[in-house]
Amino acid sequence: MTSTFKARVRRLSAGLLMSSAVALVLFGQPAQAMPQQREYDAFFSSRYNYCDAKLVGALYGQDPDGGKVIIGQKILNGIGTNVPVVIRESRGYGNACDWEDTGLSYSDAQILAETWGFSDPYDAKLKAADLFTNGREQQVRNGLGY
Repeated sequence: MTSTFKARVRRLSAGLLMSSAVALVLFGQPAQAMPQQREYDAFFSSRYNYCDAKLVGALYGQDPDGGKVIIGQKILNGIGTNVPVVIRESRGYGNACDWEDTGLSYSDAQILAETWGFSDPYDAKLKAADLFTNGREQQVRNGLGY
């Protein structure tokens, strides 16, 4: 074999090795979970709700999904006890939840209005949103009988 032929064989072998390595990296690796799936999972397995995520997100200039990620990160990083502090701080800046953030229905508003002695379900919606904003969701649940 000539030295030119040997050099070509080495280059071809190196090229095949490189393309195999690239293919392994691109196609041989297991797919990663959604970039923030761990944070979402931590949020959804916590005691926090959409309203809490909205408040946290608002404090950090993010939407409620961003708030879910932030809450999840705090839980995963062992500083979950910081979440109520952040929520209180957000309230202090005037951030609040609306009826739509509670996940409740119009029939829930009718039940709450009757339970709380309001003639208009709209008043019950306002009170429920305020209770959710202030971390008193259980009072709303109690008013609904669960």
